[in-house]
Amino acid sequence: MSAKSTYYPIILLVITLLVFSSCSMERKIAREYIANDSTRSVLIIPPDYIFKNSLKDWEIDSADELDTETLDSLLWVQSLFLQYINDSIFMDYYMSNYIGELEALGFKVYEEDSLLSFLSGKSNAFIVNIAQLELEEYVMPIKESEQFGEYLYYEVIDLNAINLNSWFEISRVNEEEDKAMFFASHYMTDAMEGFFKNYYFTGEVQFRYEIDTLMVDQIYKLGALAGYLYAGYTFDYLLNKYLDKRIQEENLGRSAIYYHYNRQKNYLESAGEEDRFIPMK
Repeated sequence: MSAKSTYYPIILLVITLLVFSSCSMERKIAREYIANDSTRSVLIIPPDYIFKNSLKDWEIDSADELDTETLDSLLWVQSLFLQYINDSIFMDYYMSNYIGELEALGFKVYEEDSLLSFLSGKSNAFIVNIAQLELEEYVMPIKESEQFGEYLYYEVIDLNAINLNSWFEISRVNEEEDKAMFFASHYMTDAMEGFFKNYYFTGEVQFRYEIDTLMVDQIYKLGALAGYLYAGYTFDYLLNKYLDKRIQEENLGRSAIYYHYNRQKNYLESAGEEDRFIPMK
């Protein structure tokens, strides 16, 4: 046996132990942050209004020949959902769930009418400015397919869709250079159930389906879900930021794990790219 083959398993074991040790230390520090919930405070600045855009230009005759104001007006009156969404109701669903989940995660939450109280000597204080909310109405084509014998059959069904975009600005109090911008987005569509039916005697294949059309009340619930999820994203960002700082102070190596705290299960887990804020440069 060569020296190279002898040392390789040892090197691999050492690397594995170092990675395990690093992750264990990270989890310990993360747990300290989660437990130390008596000092965290946050000021929430809500958006002034909700931008609403219909992306269904193709429904308007000669849309490319119209000025922006005229086109927007026509898209608005032909919208299936946007014109019926009450901004105050949607904002209440969004903000109440965002604030409620932050409080459940251990934050002392202040709103703009409590600004002076918030600024009175808080050492671990952050400002979250929900800079913009946008609702987009559009059509999402869904392709269904199935193989019968040597032939592949497919059907494309257009579903009504609503997309919610959110922009966040998070900063530590009195540290302007510490400001960070983030984006998050979630959507919902009509619900569809369908299947391909093969008529063996005729050789005909049909796609049969039913659509449960999206309702305005469901769009309000999208706002509630987004507020709840983004409170978690906010917590996770601050948790990982704290972790980065502490690991650097300890002169340790930081793993590539972006941690998510599951409050219901009191459990730390890895968050995928789709389960966190998208940083904006």
